[in-house]
Amino acid sequence: MNGSSHLFVTYSGVYGGAERILVDVASAASGDVVLACPPGPLAAAATAAGIRVFTLRLRRLELRAGASARVRAVADLVGHRRELRRVTADLRPAVTVLWGMRSALAGLSAAPGRPGRPRPWPWPGRVVVAHNDFVPGPAIGRLLLRACAAADATVVLSRACARDLDPDGVLEDRLSVIHPGVDVSERPATTPPQPPVAVIVGALVGWKRPELALEICAAARRTLPELRLRVLGGPIGGDGDGDGDGDGDGTLARLRSRATQPDLAGAVDLVGSSAAVAAELERATCLLHCADREPFGLVVAEALAAGRPVVVPDAAGPAEIVDRTCGLTYPPGDVEAAAAALVALCSDPERARRMGEAGRRRAASSFGRERARARFAAVAGIEREGWTDGRSGSSAPLALVTVTHDSAAALATLLRSAQRHLPGVRVIVVDCGSRDDSLAVARSHPDALAVDAGANLGFGRGSNLGLARVTEPVTVFVNPDVELIDDSLARLAEASLAPDGGSRLLAPRVLYPDGARQDSVHPAPGTPAELARVLLAPDATPGRLGVALAPWRSQRPRPVGWAVGCAVGGRTETLRRLGPFSDQIFLYGEDLELGLRAAREGVQTWFWPAARVLHARAHTTARVYRGEPFEQLAQARHRAIALGAGERMARRDDLAQATLFVGRIAVKRALRRNADRERSQLRAALGARATSSVRSAVAAR
Repeated sequence: MNGSSHLFVTYSGVYGGAERILVDVASAASGDVVLACPPGPLAAAATAAGIRVFTLRLRRLELRAGASARVRAVADLVGHRRELRRVTADLRPAVTVLWGMRSALAGLSAAPGRPGRPRPWPWPGRVVVAHNDFVPGPAIGRLLLRACAAADATVVLSRACARDLDPDGVLEDRLSVIHPGVDVSERPATTPPQPPVAVIVGALVGWKRPELALEICAAARRTLPELRLRVLGGPIGGDGDGDGDGDGDGTLARLRSRATQPDLAGAVDLVGSSAAVAAELERATCLLHCADREPFGLVVAEALAAGRPVVVPDAAGPAEIVDRTCGLTYPPGDVEAAAAALVALCSDPERARRMGEAGRRRAASSFGRERARARFAAVAGIEREGWTDGRSGSSAPLALVTVTHDSAAALATLLRSAQRHLPGVRVIVVDCGSRDDSLAVARSHPDALAVDAGANLGFGRGSNLGLARVTEPVTVFVNPDVELIDDSLARLAEASLAPDGGSRLLAPRVLYPDGARQDSVHPAPGTPAELARVLLAPDATPGRLGVALAPWRSQRPRPVGWAVGCAVGGRTETLRRLGPFSDQIFLYGEDLELGLRAAREGVQTWFWPAARVLHARAHTTARVYRGEPFEQLAQARHRAIALGAGERMARRDDLAQATLFVGRIAVKRALRRNADRERSQLRAALGARATSSVRSAVAAR
């Protein structure tokens, strides 16, 4: 990613208040923003907001007592740490925001045995911790404070969180309190409903104290029997970065049981989770909040913005949100005091209306969304101009060429990403006999040129047809299931136009949807590096030797034997001189053959990791072949090498491939792991060798 890129990382996949703030902050940024998080509601909300999500492993949120649970918690943090290191190394973001306690501990705890080292590995840019909770205990608190001391800045939700995290002021001016922002758009004032309705909003977990709300309502109904209570929220398995009691389901069962008792019968509505929180607030008389250890209380600020007064504990975050003009407070846990405050508001609609109007003014002056976004951008070190229209505004002298075959959904994603990150760059779409809406998707896009091939020509011939329509000096071939995550292909175009660019094909780094690197560049068949892969595991081999065996691991540009065709480019004139792809190959192996033929003609293939794309992989072939087409791949590899380097080299490569799979089968058998995939690959390699022998015999006759 380029110098304005931003990476947000969180351990949690739930969608609570802290995660809502994350989505709000991240979605306001332009262009190059990635969120790395586990699958779940947060990932869904971020995707809906237009944020690119890299999927991390889903790990346990609850913190339970016991030695085994503690060991598992440490193991989970170590695993999260590995993911974090991998993602930051691949994306090289200018700013990384570690969202929540666990990500901060995983990312900034000193390496074991190296207590004096401020960070466990060299970070590519600025590192910011967003701490959204109270620490669960003094030991973890000390570790977290140490981690925050290694960050460039730490942001907390409230002064209460700041005191809890850093009571002695160790972080000094690197700790900033930024209250989250809410929507304070102008809305007409409304009269509170009659009969009165109080609403509570939040996850149904123990520390939120929803059961206390029912006791407060029951006490208030002794004076105001028409009072009703609506409970918005559902159980979650834990509570993110907090104490994770994991009792959400038990809390809900107790609430249901209590709501049936005579003093509350028919007065409590357990609504469940709802996306219409603002509408619910506007239909209520007031918000009741019961958590006495709330880091901030986003819903309290949202209630004020909705023009509704609040009844909250006089403690922690809510005490910083509310003043006496817009809400009433009570000592934490005091049922009678809270009930008296409810009665005072709900029995006087005019007072409730006045306090609601005052609350809206307070929300506008202290908790406006744009104000909060701007403050976060400034503290995090994100350039303010990057938070405007969602576009990088970067254009480049290149065209993208893609070949589609029943690729409508993937193509739509590619075109959106190109328009977002490289606005104005043409995308030439060659459709090869699609039966879906691929052509219609291409024709509807302002920067796309649709070319109807009329039949399924295959990848190589389709790409050549697209190249014939290119007028730009640089062309990059991309699969339709590729997605741009930044404007770094513009840097690849600049490298292609450098003085030595005409003698090179350039391949960007290719990432999978979870942020892992694809093995997208390889040594040439028959070279020592390729033959060494038979004996050594490329991914596990350290140092320079590992990079030689697995060049996709490199952080620097380097020559390679060939590049996978999902993303490769160069000067348009050079590609035309090369062909670029052979018309003799319909599917698979076109890229390998191109790399070998280009090398013969003095054009090297280079891995260019500063440019990056995302690849969903095999969107069409997986459906056609119902799995991995090992036989087709093996035969295509043989054919490509035979065309590019001769039949003898192809047969030697078949033997090397078979030996490789035999070794992998042996290792998996020793580890008692399933080796069916490797057996299929071995059969395919042997089949390709046998087929070539038959062909040679026939040719000899």
